[in-house]
Amino acid sequence: MKLWKFAVIGLILCGATLPLLIFKATPSSKAPPPLPPPHRRASSSSSPSSLSTPSNSSSSSGTGVRQRRVRSAESGNFLITEFMEMFQSFTAGELQQVIGTLLERKARRDAQQSKRTKRAKKRSKPCSLRDVEVTVSQLGLGYVSDETVVFHYCSGKCTANRRNYDLTLAYMKRQRLLTRDQREKARHSPCCRPIAYEKDISFLDNFSRYHTIHEFSAQACGCV
Repeated sequence: MKLWKFAVIGLILCGATLPLLIFKATPSSKAPPPLPPPHRRASSSSSPSSLSTPSNSSSSSGTGVRQRRVRSAESGNFLITEFMEMFQSFTAGELQQVIGTLLERKARRDAQQSKRTKRAKKRSKPCSLRDVEVTVSQLGLGYVSDETVVFHYCSGKCTANRRNYDLTLAYMKRQRLLTRDQREKARHSPCCRPIAYEKDISFLDNFSRYHTIHEFSAQACGCV
């Protein structure tokens, strides 16, 4: 219950500040009033009464002074009031539904971003040495033993290690210059393989028989 209350307060505050920022950033559409044309000099034939009225001339010249208009905030206050009334008209169930929808969308976006990041990291991993702990029976070599060993293997991409041979072969495969059987058997990219192996390992199987395995676990990896 506290979660959706805090979320509603945050939405109200964001909605209250957004119209003010937009209103302040928008330039005033009203242009300043044009200056009145300058008064002509009174001719010699003018009556003395027209020359003896300084108050009128001063008042007319005062109208030409450019005054700064005070921007009214009534429209901004009106938008804020309407925004707050809209949220206040929601029931607790409606607010929970809106907040739940927003949280669900955010979780979905975060999950998609996390998947894209994981895929990018997986694609960019270079060829390197890795390990996994298994039993001898899980090696698939036909031995039956519950003894545990650490198996080191090579995994990763070798795209950065391609040579002109690999680029040429890839181009020929795309242009179908090779037969289908040749395309399936030819590899146009180096593979991440062991370039050195660890020492031989020895173990006892479940029948108390002694065995030794050669070139079993990788010691170093390379693109070959």
